Amino acid sequence: MLEYLDFAAFTERDNGKKWEHKLYEPNKLADSFNLITYFIVNDDVDAEQVQQYREATKTEVLIALNTTGKSYDCLKIADNIIHCGSDEIELAVYGLSFMNAYGNFIGIDWYDVKTALSYGKNIQFLQSSRIGENCVGIACQQLTEKFKACDSKYTLKGMMINIFADSSFDFEKLEFINNQVQENIDVDEVDIFYQVNFFEEFDSWKEGDQGCCVCMLLIYSDEENDSESVTREQNIPKQSTKPIQGTSNSIKEYLRRQQEKNKNG
Repeated sequence: MLEYLDFAAFTERDNGKKWEHKLYEPNKLADSFNLITYFIVNDDVDAEQVQQYREATKTEVLIALNTTGKSYDCLKIADNIIHCGSDEIELAVYGLSFMNAYGNFIGIDWYDVKTALSYGKNIQFLQSSRIGENCVGIACQQLTEKFKACDSKYTLKGMMINIFADSSFDFEKLEFINNQVQENIDVDEVDIFYQVNFFEEFDSWKEGDQGCCVCMLLIYSDEENDSESVTREQNIPKQSTKPIQGTSNSIKEYLRRQQEKNKNG
C-alpha cells in the first residue's frame, strides 16, 4: 500500500513500452529514469535524501503528497504539492500517473501532463466514486459539492480529470461530465485535461451493474490573483503503454469499499 512508502516512482522503462510504479528501497541504488517521483510528507522526511534520490533517477517532476495541510521544510524541494486525505494517497497517485498511461479515446501525452503541472505548485485532489445506476451523475454531483466546499485564495488555473470506468462508459457520459464541469467550475476549457481508463474487471460484477471513479486534480496558481501561466518547455512524445499490473484490482477494491461505505452511511 502506498500509504506506507517513502517514495512511489512512476517510471518509463523498456523504451516506453511499459509503465510501472517502482517502489523506493532505502539501501538500493537507483537504476531507473523516473518521470514522476512522489513522496509523502511528514516531520521525518529527509529533504536531502529525497533530493539525492531525485538526482540519481533524473526525476522529471518531484511531487509531494500532503495529507495534513501543515507546512514542512521538505515541501520547498517539490515541484508540485498534492493535497489529499490520508486515505486517498493511493488513488491520488493513480489519478495523476494514469493521465497518460493508457486510454482508449482521449488524446493526452506526457507533454500535456507537464503543461498542466506547470500552471501552479499547489494541487487539490478530489474524487468521487459510485457503483450502480446513474453512477456518473451521482459522482459528478458529489464532486461539485466537494469543489464548492474548497476555500482557496488562489486562482484556479487548470484541471486534470481522470475517469476509471467499466466498458459501458462512452462519449455521452464524458460529455455529461464535461458539461457539469463547465457549468460549476470557472476554468477555461482549454486548460482541462481528460483521460479515461477502462478496466475489464468492472464488467465481471453483477450483470447490469456499472461503476466509475472520477479523480479531479485542481491546479492553483502560486500567487494570489495571478492571471499568467507558465508552460514547461519540454515535449516528450506520447508512448504506447499498458496497464500497470495489479492496479485494476486496487481501483476495483477501492470502489467496493466506497459502495459499502455508501450503504452503511
